[in-house]
Amino acid sequence: MAKVMVTIQSQDSPPQLEEVKIRYGLVDDEIDPQFGVVEIDPADGTYVILVEETAAEKIADCPGWKVQGPYSNPPIAPFGPPQGG
Repeated sequence: MAKVMVTIQSQDSPPQLEEVKIRYGLVDDEIDPQFGVVEIDPADGTYVILVEETAAEKIADCPGWKVQGPYSNPPIAPFGPPQGG
């Protein structure tokens, strides 16, 4: 299944991965532990997580932090052959 990005806003301290899993009832297979919780905008407490599409639906239905998304997570790859320098 494809993974998507979801943003969350927490005005408290930066959320830890385990805290996100508990708050939204996520199991290990639903959230990417290597991606973790990435800070996007510290001024307004915005963070992003990478989850399975079905988990994004579950997160959107839970009260708590402000949630936006899901957003696609396309692979990033070079376009064309490498250029010599």
